[in-house]
Amino acid sequence: MPTGARILVDSLKREGVKVIFGIPGLSNMQIYDAFVEDLANGELRHVLMRHEQAAAHAADGYARVSGVPGICTATSGPGTTNLTTGLITAYWDSSPVIAITGNVPRSVMGKMAFQEADAMGVFENVTKYVIGIKRIDEIPQWIKNAFYIATTGRPGPVVIDIPRDIFYEKMEEIKWPEKPLVKGYRDFPTRIDRLALKKAAEILINAERPIILVGTGVVWANATPEILELAELLHIPIVSTFPGKTAIPHDHPLYFGPMGYYGRAEASMAALESDAMLVVGARFSDRTFTSYDEMVETRKKFIMVNIDPTDGEKAIKVDVGIYGNAKIILRELIKAITTLGQKRDRSAWLKRVKEYKEYYSQFYYTEENGKLKPWKIMKTIRQALPRDAIVTTGVGQHQMWAEVFWEVLEPRTFLTSSGMGTMGFGLPAAMGAKLARPDKVVVDLDGDGSFLMTGTNLATAVDEHIPVISVIFDNRTLGLVRQVQDLFFGKRIVGVDYGPSPDFVKLAEAFGALGFNATTYEDIEKSIKSAIKEDIPAVIRVPVDKEELALPTLPPGGRLKQVILRDPRKSS
Repeated sequence: MPTGARILVDSLKREGVKVIFGIPGLSNMQIYDAFVEDLANGELRHVLMRHEQAAAHAADGYARVSGVPGICTATSGPGTTNLTTGLITAYWDSSPVIAITGNVPRSVMGKMAFQEADAMGVFENVTKYVIGIKRIDEIPQWIKNAFYIATTGRPGPVVIDIPRDIFYEKMEEIKWPEKPLVKGYRDFPTRIDRLALKKAAEILINAERPIILVGTGVVWANATPEILELAELLHIPIVSTFPGKTAIPHDHPLYFGPMGYYGRAEASMAALESDAMLVVGARFSDRTFTSYDEMVETRKKFIMVNIDPTDGEKAIKVDVGIYGNAKIILRELIKAITTLGQKRDRSAWLKRVKEYKEYYSQFYYTEENGKLKPWKIMKTIRQALPRDAIVTTGVGQHQMWAEVFWEVLEPRTFLTSSGMGTMGFGLPAAMGAKLARPDKVVVDLDGDGSFLMTGTNLATAVDEHIPVISVIFDNRTLGLVRQVQDLFFGKRIVGVDYGPSPDFVKLAEAFGALGFNATTYEDIEKSIKSAIKEDIPAVIRVPVDKEELALPTLPPGGRLKQVILRDPRKSS
């Protein structure tokens, strides 16, 4: 007669789960006991992470690359609460992660039992959904429900909290659900509104300076082909949000980069100058539109295509809102445009945007004797990697350099923590991505500060033979914080500079990984190629000057037009 733990494992397997990231403890130990045979026969793989935050990030990376939910598990109390940062990261970036947490027995809940934590209270505002299991017979239905909730509408993380005494209970007759059943929850429908489609088509056809803004919703809808077809049909330039840059091949002639706070100036200026903006799979984030007033003052027409209708009017009133699956809606929009016919010559507008790109390039690609420049480091890494290599980032200056300079050549190959800006995301997310796509080269572009947040999980990468490559931009400081202090806090730099510890090469070798000290561009290329060939985890330390800035940037609370392109500390 199967136990609650066995029923849980079988429920996960029935949903196609192959990999579980986690750490066992008193309250989820029975789950581990239940899947011993599944590990032995290769039906499941468990990856023992070194911190629960990293387990959630790894599940997140797995989800973003594979398109199916990533699974993580933790014990009660600190195990559960340690998941919080990883899960809110997935929530803000719309990634389907499912966390299975064990809790104290039902008989002692609410009595300050050892390692008791209120999972429902902790997670209710940082995940898409959280459920506390009360009976063994609820497990099969709620596992199916969790997959449905996590993947429908705007994707997001779901937590299933189970008291450990339920894992020991037994149930003779198991009713395996055929479909999800969640009272009060329903998927956002895709409604084809012909009038709205016609109006959107007319706006785009008649606009003199239209632009398309893409977000990660394009990736989840697999709508990249439709975006490119629409852009090519009407000769419309494409810009993106920061995370949305993973949706469009950067070598496409109509893509001009991510706009926003640390985005490319040409993308931001083109977005401001446009007279109609089609927003697909993106929200009006304050990192993209740093001043809503500035955007409203352009008096442009806004068309929004989004799975989530609540995104439409939060910050900017849209002229046409069409809500549902972006791929389906874009196909219908293309039909509507084709029916109406193209009316405008956009050569002047495209020439204008290309001139922006050429103008701003003079500020980006500068050389400095004796120093490795971030743009050239990125270019060197890009040239050493296959076109379909998957790249993750940590959070900090290196992330902003990746925003501006990293070239995404295939959709779904760039993963970053954009909504929450979580330091430590890069390494564990890369590990999850590698397990989702073991055939791909996976590289973590990281900073010294960000890497150290979760760097202990390099031990997992070595033990589990997950051959990811971490390139650490080592400037011995929390660079992005230091930059703001330097530029906007009167050079009152405090609490950000590191000393000589650690030696990243020795640290890597201590974990059993390869360690490289790349002090030239040639070293970087050789190190990348060597790491790929050796096929084991590797750390490549690249020294970067502490005074190097992440540019373009804006003053805190600034408008896009206030973009800073040159180092203001240097005389022109």
